[in-house]
Amino acid sequence: MTNTRLVSGFLPRIGAVALVTSALLAGAVSAPAVAQNDTARSGPASASAVGYVALGDSFTSGQGAPPYVFDGTACLRSKRASYPIFSALVSSYKLSSNNACSGAATTDVPGQLLGVSARTALVTLTVGGIDAGSNVVLAACAPDPASPVCAGAISHSVTQLRLLAPKLVETYGLVAATLPQAKIAVLSYPRQFKPGFSTLGDVLNGATDALNLVIKGSVGATGTARIRFVDASQEFAGHGIGSRVPYFAFDALNLFAPANFHPNAFGNSLGYARALVNDGLLRR
Repeated sequence: MTNTRLVSGFLPRIGAVALVTSALLAGAVSAPAVAQNDTARSGPASASAVGYVALGDSFTSGQGAPPYVFDGTACLRSKRASYPIFSALVSSYKLSSNNACSGAATTDVPGQLLGVSARTALVTLTVGGIDAGSNVVLAACAPDPASPVCAGAISHSVTQLRLLAPKLVETYGLVAATLPQAKIAVLSYPRQFKPGFSTLGDVLNGATDALNLVIKGSVGATGTARIRFVDASQEFAGHGIGSRVPYFAFDALNLFAPANFHPNAFGNSLGYARALVNDGLLRR
């Protein structure tokens, strides 16, 4: 079946992004001007900043697309290939800063908002995975998905999901109140594995689906039209770990490599950035 949302929204711009992605993967180009701006000020935006600010966790910081910005933090912000960098390349919004950080939970978002201009026009974020225990599940299940330890971690994660919705609603509301002029794009977490590739992959895919349902419901519960849920599942479909062209970083010899299980440069450009274009979030 033809993905009409993909065709109608992204084809006019896909060529430029694909070329940039390929060059970055080959190490053939340095960071574009917008990326240099991002790396030069990877902390909170200045008071005069107007444009686009990225918030949230490792999926927004770009952990799956090293090298990272060396800024004295453990945020693992991609220097050249996070989805905020690619999104800014194909939009009319200028990336003021990427304040997202690896390991960030909903309780970290208020700190990421410090210093961000109230005149910011666009915000994108991914958050909720850490609150739901994604890191705990991965650490427990990677060695043996059939182990009691893995089962216990999953059970705990399900419990955490039941508590997550109010945290998300509060977080989205805070972002909207702090940045009253901004469109707020809340992105989903894409399925990381090709279905059937591995037992662990199927476990994580199922957990991702459950998390996304909570995120989507929480966006709707805000009752705020400028807070939008962006479902990136179409853009990532067929590109999980184990596929011919995966959109995720994965080192099978080191399951705990920092980049593992996060969108790589292809995922950030042809996955997340494309989803934002297709949903019309990058147009004024």
